[in-house]
Amino acid sequence: MIPMARYVQDIRGSVNRDIDCSFALNLGMLIGDYVSCKRVLIGRDAHTPSQMIKRAIGTGLMAAGVDVIDFGVATVPVIHHHMERFEGHLMINVSRSPLRTDEINIKLLSNHEIPLEQRPTVYADWNQLGKLQYVNNYLDSYIKSIVESISPSVGNREFMVVLGYDEGSPWNIEGDILNQLNCQTISITFRGSLFGKNFPLANASSISMIADVVRASGADMGVILDNDRDTIFFIDERGELIRDQTVLSIFADHYLKSSDGPVVSSVVASKALENVAGGRLIRTSVNDVLNRVYTENAVFGGDEPGMYIFPEFQYCYDATFALLKMLEIMAERNMTLHNLASGMGRYSRAEFSMECPNEFKDSVIERLAEHFSDKRIELIDGIRVEESSGVVLIRPSRFEPLIRVYIESESSEETQKKSRHIMNLLKSKMSDLHGE
Repeated sequence: MIPMARYVQDIRGSVNRDIDCSFALNLGMLIGDYVSCKRVLIGRDAHTPSQMIKRAIGTGLMAAGVDVIDFGVATVPVIHHHMERFEGHLMINVSRSPLRTDEINIKLLSNHEIPLEQRPTVYADWNQLGKLQYVNNYLDSYIKSIVESISPSVGNREFMVVLGYDEGSPWNIEGDILNQLNCQTISITFRGSLFGKNFPLANASSISMIADVVRASGADMGVILDNDRDTIFFIDERGELIRDQTVLSIFADHYLKSSDGPVVSSVVASKALENVAGGRLIRTSVNDVLNRVYTENAVFGGDEPGMYIFPEFQYCYDATFALLKMLEIMAERNMTLHNLASGMGRYSRAEFSMECPNEFKDSVIERLAEHFSDKRIELIDGIRVEESSGVVLIRPSRFEPLIRVYIESESSEETQKKSRHIMNLLKSKMSDLHGE
């Protein structure tokens, strides 16, 4: 079992405006001062800004006396898989944001939250500087571990899979693994000139391209993978995108057939997932899913968008393992992905966002809690209103001045009706705040 990373912390911002080399250097020193004289594993995607920011972070870590294990271009699950080998206490991954082409995303994975408030800079003495070690040939052990963890039934089915990547993706390791398992692959790279204006990565253009290739080739499945490989989107053999909540239900159903659970997801979890899990679903805040998977000894965990944790392999969001596990489920049940998805309960679901200044977010949630005080509500992360026919979740965005709304009902008509009501309600509450 690979040591766990219980927390994921994200830092996002525009390159050379919000996040420049000075910021990254100071961040590295701040982190280095906190972990003090330990090893940190670090990697990035293939985009140039990621290379620049990763080097600055690494320099800051070394200046604080921390040894840096540099994987160069590597994915989150691959780096995390080597935490035990290198006795790492923290890993950092730098990549282009999946939301905007000009933004960088810095991820910190550790077994404790790193306090990121500004503190006085502490430099190590000249003879106590951290050492830099480059890592080569690190893919083989990760690939070997995955192949050994997946049932031979996958190879017996000889699946064909269409793989979609961003041009900054580190390696096509999924193709290598699938080839070892006697599967065929078709790989497609999304070039920035075509898709750069259509972020996030799983957008209408990229989904349509993968869907067309799946149908034309007769493939069993298509997937879209992000650069970090902690996010994956599934497209079935008919070229239809499988909703994240349906994928969560498929995985949860698989693990709960042979275990008492529990499974963990965020407050965004669909009632369909609740129906699959019964009383074995633990809902938590979006920030705390990984930690609760560990502390609750869960058999599976996941969250939107397309992020899945498989404790049987490692405590890390792992899109590569998710791909192989889905093929294993299809092989063992002798079912297509479409049929698997059709067997999961489905509710009509709507999602939208409304602009909300960061300073108003808490007040909006407080006023909504008063408004829904006669309902069954949860205040784990935003406000979740439970009703017999569905659920309404209203929560503040972690990164943007937005309020995100998720509405689920048994019919599309009811969902549309609730959406209009919640939209008007939010406008009213925010108008009141602006007027104060």
